[in-house]
Amino acid sequence: MSRILIVDDHPVFRRGLVALLTAGGHDVVAEAANATDALTEQSRTAPEIVIMDLGLPDQHGVVATARVIAADPAVKVVVVTAFDDAATVSAALEAGAIGFVVKDSAADQILTAVQAAELGASMLSSGLRHAPARDPGLGRLADSAGLTRRETSVLRLLAEGLGNAEIGSRLSLSAKTVANYVSIVLVKLGARDRHHAARMVREAS
Repeated sequence: MSRILIVDDHPVFRRGLVALLTAGGHDVVAEAANATDALTEQSRTAPEIVIMDLGLPDQHGVVATARVIAADPAVKVVVVTAFDDAATVSAALEAGAIGFVVKDSAADQILTAVQAAELGASMLSSGLRHAPARDPGLGRLADSAGLTRRETSVLRLLAEGLGNAEIGSRLSLSAKTVANYVSIVLVKLGARDRHHAARMVREAS
């Protein structure tokens, strides 16, 4: 079972998650009440999965998600939060979260999301009122090229005509990091330039 870091500023909820995940056979290696401590604990304990709340006191959980993944691209982030509007869900997924569960969901949905993350699969809570729209054409193109979730997010925003600085702002990345992602995406797609890549997305949709 996975090594898990829980990031949530409510101690009672954290204790409940620890009990739930431990009973499910998982190893909760650390807890954090804010984004700063989350990065410290991640460096100290090297978790495989991070359970991330979005309403953190020092930094929005979407930004914290991006920072956690930047520190270790192999880590899987499952968001467990009270927020469930479409913009928040989309922002979390664009930041690299692999799962999204609302806090009023049944406990087994959290376990299922963690199990899905272990397999590299995405799961959105059935309690979401507004699941983000997905482009099946983009999904097929990304799958065929072997793009990661983050690379797919970069490609989607690139296809919308955003520049590197704008993409970086959306995904909480530096423009230089985005430029590196764009280069990787172009190579994987076999695209000549970003305009060619955007056309490939349009043609796939």
